[in-house]
Amino acid sequence: MGVQQPNRVEKLLADVGAAPTVEDALPIFQRAYGLDFVTYHLALTVADVVDTPFVRTTYGPTWVSRYLLRDYVKIDPILREGLIRQIPFDWREVEVPINARDFLLDAYNHGIGPNGYSIPILDKARRALFSINSHQSTYQWSETVSRYRSEWADVAFLIHHKAIFQLHGEHDPVPQLSSREIECLHWTALGKDSIDIAVMLKLSEHTIRAYIKSARHKLGGGSITFTIARAIQMRLIKPFGGAAPPYL
Repeated sequence: MGVQQPNRVEKLLADVGAAPTVEDALPIFQRAYGLDFVTYHLALTVADVVDTPFVRTTYGPTWVSRYLLRDYVKIDPILREGLIRQIPFDWREVEVPINARDFLLDAYNHGIGPNGYSIPILDKARRALFSINSHQSTYQWSETVSRYRSEWADVAFLIHHKAIFQLHGEHDPVPQLSSREIECLHWTALGKDSIDIAVMLKLSEHTIRAYIKSARHKLGGGSITFTIARAIQMRLIKPFGGAAPPYL
């Protein structure tokens, strides 16, 4: 019996995975689906400093330069939505504020398609956005999104991991805390002790202490005050008084 050949999606993932950089991976994805433009935006790339955006795109240099010179990042409604949403969305779902309408008109005048789809990526303390742009008609675009969105999500996460490796190699500076460790730090930051947290999460006090100890170790082994400050700095939890993590 002959060797089974990889299907189309498996081959695409293999080709994207084999690309040496994100810059090389994006055109592979773009060609595979006949898309006009693809952009990957990582909002937070280094744990100890303020945001250091990492952006790679297949948009042309003229539009990229214009976007940067006019500081469109501050009013881009797709980027704004993408960095607060948690699930993929079609650009037609986004309500465009008045101050962004000239930006969209400028984008269209520079060859940007009217339709798009974005995939938010939440990873540790980071937020990334993988966005696709097209000149297809509204009907064609709806059909394309319906057919390929699950495949696009797989490729988006693969490109995200490639970006992290490209930036940090095997030494990712953002530690991997479990959801329980983050929950325990969140409630500790709000003044709850291990007994209170145990009642709220319906776990034993011993288990809560173990989660907090583990989180302290992953964040540098300092005092609980240091650990909470570090977790806030790395956006693993919100500042005091902030909302609970989205999974609570």
